[in-house]
Amino acid sequence: MSLPWTEKYRPRRVAEVVGNDEAKKQFEEWMRGWERGNPSTKAALLVGPPGTGKTSLVLAYASEHGYDVVEVNASDERSSEKLKTIVGESARQTTLGGTRRRIILLDEVDGIAGREAAGGIATLASIIKSTRTPIVMVANDPWSPRLAPLRESALMIKFNKLRQREIVSHLKKILESEGVHLDEEALAEIARRSEGDMRSAINDTQILVSSRGATGSLLATLGLRDRQKTSFEVLAEVFGSTTALSGRAAIQGSDMEIEDIITWVCDNVLNQIRSPQAIADVFKMLADADLHHSRVKRLQRWELLRYVAPLLGAGPGVVKHMYGEKGVRFEFPSTIRFMQQTREQRSLVQSALAKVAAKTRMSRTKAASEMLPFLAEMLRKGEKGVARYFELSDEEVKALVGLGGRPPSEAAPAAKAAHPRERATRPRQTRGARRSP
Repeated sequence: MSLPWTEKYRPRRVAEVVGNDEAKKQFEEWMRGWERGNPSTKAALLVGPPGTGKTSLVLAYASEHGYDVVEVNASDERSSEKLKTIVGESARQTTLGGTRRRIILLDEVDGIAGREAAGGIATLASIIKSTRTPIVMVANDPWSPRLAPLRESALMIKFNKLRQREIVSHLKKILESEGVHLDEEALAEIARRSEGDMRSAINDTQILVSSRGATGSLLATLGLRDRQKTSFEVLAEVFGSTTALSGRAAIQGSDMEIEDIITWVCDNVLNQIRSPQAIADVFKMLADADLHHSRVKRLQRWELLRYVAPLLGAGPGVVKHMYGEKGVRFEFPSTIRFMQQTREQRSLVQSALAKVAAKTRMSRTKAASEMLPFLAEMLRKGEKGVARYFELSDEEVKALVGLGGRPPSEAAPAAKAAHPRERATRPRQTRGARRSP
């Protein structure tokens, strides 16, 4: 019993991985693309709750098809230099004998999204572009805006929570192999408490078997686990809250930044609520939450956070419940999606802005508001001398022409959004101003 059952009974073949058949098919097809020499993408991003078989699938495929696995925990090796040394070298080289193929497995890539790892994501995205080896990244919640470069360069394969009957069936096989027995009721309770996490279900079963004690009392001591919540789970809790207490728990139990939660909630309000008055009430609460949070950061008044959590975490759910709204499915924020889709254009606008600012001896902020909108309009009308004077490339001209179709008052904010010091998701709030998110 010294060996953990999660390792002892880890799948050795893809067919042994429980559940998520569609995800398994997608992964196998992606790997066959590498084996044919024409992969659809250089990397795959396996996403989903813990214990759903993401890592086990990669290891099982490698075992079944003769691959070596270079396994790296990205949350531990998060700096740019460490990733270059470990992942970069593995991506370029072959194995010593040259007879076995290799898969690079990066676990917990959502753990490299902190500020101290700013260069790590850029380094990893660069390695993916030039890799000669399949790179598989694993994440519980990949929706942080900082992870956008990795999402754009990888095939995203989604894993869902396992069904209780799938967990119970697998636990029975393990118990049969061990020559022990647990009654059906205990197995069903373990599966329910696991919340779709096979790893935790196996661990709980091993604890119960090894204890040889009363099943009921041991189940009570195992309790429910405090799991890291995904962005969609946070949304479900926010719009499902009916009290300030539950709303506070939804916010405080999340690893998401407050700004990101506000963005996700704002972009899903119209999917969940239809009544104009209810919509107005929700946005009023979100505006107040945003205002309090801006004061927390600006004035370092941390005690004001006590007002943010109830307004943001409970406000939308309370209003939704009061008006009897049903809502539809949650969606990925259009704001973040738009920023991803326009990243290349914004990069070119930023490059052009640097040239304009240098030539006119203006700050970039001033050049963005006072020069760029008018230059864009001139370029749209065919003024070629402007491009020559500012030494703009053809790509930069095309990007600026894309701004020129709007009035200067609208083009300036779009140019300003390209500036790296500005927030990508929401406009800057002026001191003391109250606005709708």
